[in-house]
Parts: sequence; C-alpha cells; structure tokens
Amino acid sequence: MHRLAFLSRASLVAAASVALAIFASLASFAGEPRRTIDVSRALDAGLPVVTPIGDPSRTPPDPEPLVERRQWIFDLRWDRGDVWLLGTASRDLDAPQPTPRVMGRFALELFEGEGALVTLVERVRFDFPMLGAPEPDAGPGAISFQRQLRTRIGVVFPSTKRGTRLELVDRATGRRWSLPWPAAEGPPAPTPAQGDAGSPR
Repeated sequence: MHRLAFLSRASLVAAASVALAIFASLASFAGEPRRTIDVSRALDAGLPVVTPIGDPSRTPPDPEPLVERRQWIFDLRWDRGDVWLLGTASRDLDAPQPTPRVMGRFALELFEGEGALVTLVERVRFDFPMLGAPEPDAGPGAISFQRQLRTRIGVVFPSTKRGTRLELVDRATGRRWSLPWPAAEGPPAPTPAQGDAGSPR
C-alpha cells in the first residue's frame, strides 16, 4: 500500500518536470518569426498547367465560380485512351446558378489572354464512369482494363462570353485536349479531341 503511494507521488513529480521542460521550450520559440508551409509544392503532381500571375504554385486554384443561367453540355467519350467529343447541346436553368465544385481526375478548363497574361476563367472537374487512376505499365502482354474501356459522360459547363481557349485535362497524366470554344450546338467533325500540337493523342 505504501509502495503504491510512493510510486504515485514519484509519477506526479516526473510529470510536473516534463511539463516545465515543454513550457520552457515553447517560451524559447516565442520570439521567432512565424512561417507557413507551402504544401502546394509537396502535393503538386508536376502537371503542365498554366500558372496565373502572382500564384507561387504550378497548379492554379479554382477561380470564383461563374454564375450563369445557360449551360453547355459536352457529350464526351473515353475510347481506349482517346477522348472524343460526340456533341454539344445547351440548356437553360430556371435561374442562374454558380458552377458546382467537385473532385475529379479530369477537368474542363477555360482560359483567356495570351502569353504571360493567361488566366483561368473556369474549371469543371469530373470523372468518366468506371475509369479510375492510371494503371501501372505491366508490359505489353499484361491485361489492361483501361485499354479496352469505352465510357461516356455529359459534362455541364457554364455558357459565358469570357474565355478564348477550352481544354480538357487529365490531371493524373498531364495530357490535354483542345475543345471548340465558343461552343456551338450539334455534333462536331468525327475526330478525337485535338491535343496542343493539333493532332490526336
């Protein structure tokens, strides 16, 4: 009984000593300047995206959502590694609504300006159904689900007079495809969405 009491008092003394040591360590740092950690550099995947002026990260953040009543619906198909634009249609909402912000591997990105003055106007993220993260390259004889996958989605994008260039980006691989902008009703020419160099990829 007495031994247990002695151990309890000893533990209290040890805890008090540790608390005083921690307090002294914190007090020694009180006069140091505060610095924030730029996690964007650690999380950035190194994708070739446009950097807005004054933004230290390589991936521009989502801009302020556009608020529009009229919306475009881009009918997109993933066909064994290529993206096809099957058609574009418009629809009018009951009232103007801001563009929703969701997560997704892919995104439609609308830019305006030229050269160093390029700015991101709008971004709509999405995922193709059943298409997940890129598969590791296991060799030519390996079975690949994505190489055989054909899937389709309608992506809603706000109709705006702003913007000069619309791109579809695969944020997992860095691949980009150019889409027609300003958008127009109806089916486009039966060719895949074009890459930056002007050829399907």
